[in-house]
Amino acid sequence: MKRLIAILAAVLVAGIFNVAHSAELTAEEVVKKAEDTMRGQSNVGKMTMTITNPNWERTLVMDYWEKGKDKSLVKLTSPAKEAGTVSLKIENNMWNYIPSVEKVIKIPPSMMMQSWMGSDFTNDDLVKESSIVEDYTPKLLPNKTLSEGEAYVMELTAKPEAPVVWGKILLYVRVTDFAPMKYEYYDEKGKLIRVMTMSKIKKVGRRAYPTVWTMEPKNKEGHKTVIIVNEIKFDVPIDKSVFSLSNLKRGIVP
Repeated sequence: MKRLIAILAAVLVAGIFNVAHSAELTAEEVVKKAEDTMRGQSNVGKMTMTITNPNWERTLVMDYWEKGKDKSLVKLTSPAKEAGTVSLKIENNMWNYIPSVEKVIKIPPSMMMQSWMGSDFTNDDLVKESSIVEDYTPKLLPNKTLSEGEAYVMELTAKPEAPVVWGKILLYVRVTDFAPMKYEYYDEKGKLIRVMTMSKIKKVGRRAYPTVWTMEPKNKEGHKTVIIVNEIKFDVPIDKSVFSLSNLKRGIVP
């Protein structure tokens, strides 16, 4: 009986601690923790992207490098037709290198929301130009339970001066470890345009990292893009030459 009482007391204390811990967190802190879970100081990895629509399906394999919020690079390694294609982002600028014509194309800001390689992800999604921490004002809504656990629900409203297309984003972050579980993207009129579900959360070092990202547009029936993160390493050193434009022009990337 004493042992049972001790166990119940420990559970009660843990519950009280978790409630207090939850109450201490602001919406801004939850959003920052979720963004750090996905980013870190730097990260490198390998992804497989499968694009599906009513007419065709294709799969792309890519390597990527990212340093902070200002520098990132994505390089396709398969299929052979697109292998060597590179997308480079430095601060607010983006370029694509097309190996078949040995040409670098600068992507203007007006095209950041265009489809990347025919997928349901945009140029902005792939190079992570916009930041939910800097461009949106967060507000905590009541928690909800999703398939992978209880989630903080954040209503992110675009700041008036922010150069973003979404009027509002609902972000679902797992309470236990701040792993993002779902993003709902709304236009300025409040209409739901697309949903990204993040699943198969795995432990990567100190992070709980979602390894499957499924993007589904609500205005395109039968369209879906799934990214599987095959490998990911955080806070590793990356030579600054990886993100140089001169390096990209030569077509020489890691």
